[in-house]
Amino acid sequence: GINAEYGEFALNGNADNPLCAGVPGVMEAYKSSLLHVGLSGPTNCAPMIRHVSRLAIIAAQSRTAQNYYVLLILTDGQFTDIYDCIGAIVEASDYPMSIIIIGVGSADFTDMERLDADKKALQFNGRKASRDIVQFVPFNKYVHCTGMLPGAVLAELPRQVEEYYRKRRITPKSTVHVADESCD
Repeated sequence: GINAEYGEFALNGNADNPLCAGVPGVMEAYKSSLLHVGLSGPTNCAPMIRHVSRLAIIAAQSRTAQNYYVLLILTDGQFTDIYDCIGAIVEASDYPMSIIIIGVGSADFTDMERLDADKKALQFNGRKASRDIVQFVPFNKYVHCTGMLPGAVLAELPRQVEEYYRKRRITPKSTVHVADESCD
């Protein structure tokens, strides 16, 4: 279950149903959480990744499953449990889920770039991730051009979703197109 003592809690405030319905649900949960949540350390994310993985495992048990999970992590620093996170991500790469990490502030986010695995697939204990499921975005890069932030945050998600369903030979019911905005 969800354990608030270790930084694992439902952003929408409902531990019994922590899911958000689409982008509007995520935005509502985010706005509401700004009043109640403060960023602090240590930042242990492997438990959150494993929690969402358990939901995705259940969804993956059906050959016609249409649920795909996106874990959005906002962090103001490195993950304290980075090696455990790598293991959790490698395990999760087989399931219908993606992880979007937004780094807020001026911390060193070198390890977050590594989790993104754009240049080299993640490996843990000799096992290679079956696909790249992480997108890391440093918020500061877009602070003066917020119109480009959504495109950067969602840049890899369509490919990640398509790759999961293609490998499973499942045809998604519908396709969502993300418009690319320029920054003027």
